[in-house]
Amino acid sequence: MKEFNIDQTLNLVSCDARELEQSSRYGGLFGIAFVTEGEGVLSCDDDSWHYDEQAIFLLSPGHHFHFKSFYRTNLLTIFFDPFRIAGAADQFNGFAGMFRAVRDLFSVPDFLRQKELRSETDRLAVTHLVRLIESELSQLQENSRELVANSTALLVNLVKRNFSDGQSAETALPYNPETERVLADVKKMVHRNEHLTIQEIAVAMNMSQYNLNKLVIKGTGETLKAIISRYRSEAGKTKELDLQE
Repeated sequence: MKEFNIDQTLNLVSCDARELEQSSRYGGLFGIAFVTEGEGVLSCDDDSWHYDEQAIFLLSPGHHFHFKSFYRTNLLTIFFDPFRIAGAADQFNGFAGMFRAVRDLFSVPDFLRQKELRSETDRLAVTHLVRLIESELSQLQENSRELVANSTALLVNLVKRNFSDGQSAETALPYNPETERVLADVKKMVHRNEHLTIQEIAVAMNMSQYNLNKLVIKGTGETLKAIISRYRSEAGKTKELDLQE
């Protein structure tokens, strides 16, 4: 099993499917599994799917999966910690953007079924990217971390683009109702008083600072600090326009 951790936000694992099943290390994470070699049947809960090389599966916490291979199955799996990836520094193509892509992938009810890329060009690109990542994992060099991180971001976005069922970002609701309500309250408070701290906002909403930030990160892929900063900027521009009038 070859493992590679990128900035404590995601883990890349290249291994035989049996090794992954026997490991409990990634049981609490979301995963995108690319079959790089093999053929067989993946079982999860009461469902099962036939797979062969280049198949893609989305793995979710709390669902035990089992690969029954006719010979040997090798996987490259990207495991994500949603909360860590949402608050990560913007170093490699923006982890916050990758978090949104992962969130969208796992938001549909049939997330555990086998996925097929609609675009032939994207299928070819994914194949090459997976091989590139596996090659880097086998012989890590000085610039491997950045190369692997960028390649992973491309993989995630290619998968998202093909699994979106044609729904554009503009037609989809940006956040769930609870997140929308919390953001509306935060925005209202910040526009009234730009100097409010996160702690003061949390107290006003009868929440702990930790739980408020966790709710925002889970719902938006951004930290509360970043959102408040944007609201303050909006409030400042509104005041400038009022003064000009």
